[in-house]
Amino acid sequence: MTFLNKSIVGLSACAALLLLLCNPISSQEKNISTSVLVINSINVFEKSKLGNDILFAFQDADLELKKEADLNAKKFEDEELELTQKREVLAKKEFNELADDFDKRVQKTRNFYDLKDSQLRDSLEKWKKNFIELSGRIIQPIMLDYRAFIVLDSSQIDLFFDNRIDITEQVILELDELYKSDPKYLEVILGK
Repeated sequence: MTFLNKSIVGLSACAALLLLLCNPISSQEKNISTSVLVINSINVFEKSKLGNDILFAFQDADLELKKEADLNAKKFEDEELELTQKREVLAKKEFNELADDFDKRVQKTRNFYDLKDSQLRDSLEKWKKNFIELSGRIIQPIMLDYRAFIVLDSSQIDLFFDNRIDITEQVILELDELYKSDPKYLEVILGK
C-alpha cells in the first residue's frame, strides 16, 4: 500500500470516527447514549490511587537499584585508587594484568546494572499492561451504561469530542473504589 493510499485510508477512518462522534447524543447530560466513549489512559494511570502505588513501587525499586549500583561504583573507585598506588611498585606486565582485570570487572558490573535497569523498566511496562487489563473490568460496565460499542484513548490519538462522553474521571473514581475495597490488586499487578 502506498503512502497516498495509507493516508486516504487513514483519513477515511478519521472521517468515519467523526461521523460517529457527531451523531446526536440523546437526552440530558446524565442520560447520554452514544456508541463511542473517550478515555485518557495516561490520566487514569497517573491519577488513580492504584496507578500511583504502581509508580511508587517502580520508584522504590529504581532507587534500591541505584543505591546498589552507587555502592559498587564506590568500591570500584576505592579499588582503582589502590591500583593506581600500586603502579609504582609493580612490574609493568603485572600492573597491566591487574588493570585489565579491573576494567573487565567494571564493564561486567556496568552491563549487569544496565540489564537490571532494563528488566525493571520492562516490569513497569508489564505492570501498566496488567493495570489496563484491570481497568477493563471498570470500563466494560460503564460502556453498558452508555450503550457504547467503542472506547477511544485520547492519549493515543488526537480527538475532537464532546466532553460528556469522556469517562476518564468516572473510571478513576471507580478504580479507586475497587482498589480501596481490596488492596491486593497492587500485589496482583506487581506479581507478588
